[in-house]
Amino acid sequence: MRVIDQLENGTDRAIQQAKRLKLQGYDQDQLGEVARDAAAVWERMLKASSPSWTSNNTQLYDMTEELRQAGWSTAPPKLHRIRKSANRDKHSPDPLHDVDELITCLEVIKAHLGSLATYVPGVALELPAQLRIRRMVCAVYEIFNQGETIYSFLEAAPTDTWQTVKRVDEFQVENKHQVHIESELAKLPSWAVNPAELDDLKKSLEESDSDLWQIMHFDASYQQIHDLMAPHQHDLPLLIGLHREDNAFNFVASVAQSVLTGGLPGLLGRSPLEEQPVRQRIEALIAKVPPRLKPLRLDRCSGATFRAAVPSAQSVDEALGALVTDRGVLLIRAE
Repeated sequence: MRVIDQLENGTDRAIQQAKRLKLQGYDQDQLGEVARDAAAVWERMLKASSPSWTSNNTQLYDMTEELRQAGWSTAPPKLHRIRKSANRDKHSPDPLHDVDELITCLEVIKAHLGSLATYVPGVALELPAQLRIRRMVCAVYEIFNQGETIYSFLEAAPTDTWQTVKRVDEFQVENKHQVHIESELAKLPSWAVNPAELDDLKKSLEESDSDLWQIMHFDASYQQIHDLMAPHQHDLPLLIGLHREDNAFNFVASVAQSVLTGGLPGLLGRSPLEEQPVRQRIEALIAKVPPRLKPLRLDRCSGATFRAAVPSAQSVDEALGALVTDRGVLLIRAE
């Protein structure tokens, strides 16, 4: 993704958010957040486009003035208005924002983005790929009599219980892969086994399932976890109906990852006839997404999070449990 794509994405998100607030109701703090977010995106991305602006820690006012003086004349006055709104929101005890003016300024800025590269060639630079990271909790269950280990990846806080945790994904592997998998998980940031802060959660999970062996947490993206676990996911005739790929949304997630990476889904026991319709629908979903949001990143979410994301999504297939957010994230329901 290029610098100019991030500028367009951030500006468009601000426009859509301001329009939603205008219809749904707002207070001044909410309009101020829109202005602050837009100003922050512009300051950060303009610095990313120019080594001199970065090294000198140039402020948004000065960068906007340089652009105006260089000949990019229509958008800078509007960018100044956004900057002033953001500053007012940060410093004034009673900031006043005009929602129509905010939307108009943002739309003018977006409309003139196409000519920005003439004045700042660096906006065409590619930005480093960004991982979508979360603090992941993993509950490990040992099914010794069947030779299996189950890795259940959870969205969970220390105050959660087995009834309130949200499952991100689950993989069943043969015991022989356990050492390799856990050595790879141990390389992730913030990795810890049976951390004290999760004692209550661990006890609750044990009450629900006595096969719980240990619990760990670490910082990772869903895609990192999927790529680590998928090659080891087995299709042994044990616990029929409970294999990871027997969950439709898990199957969709693996096909989605294969579409994004250009590889094959890491699932066994699924025929091409089952895979192809899902692949075609994922490809159709992605085709509706503006190029500026690509490459997409894959993540999972709860049903409640999915429903909340639908109104602002770029494209949605609700039956499939898949959508693309305005930040270029391909979200697949996890439950």
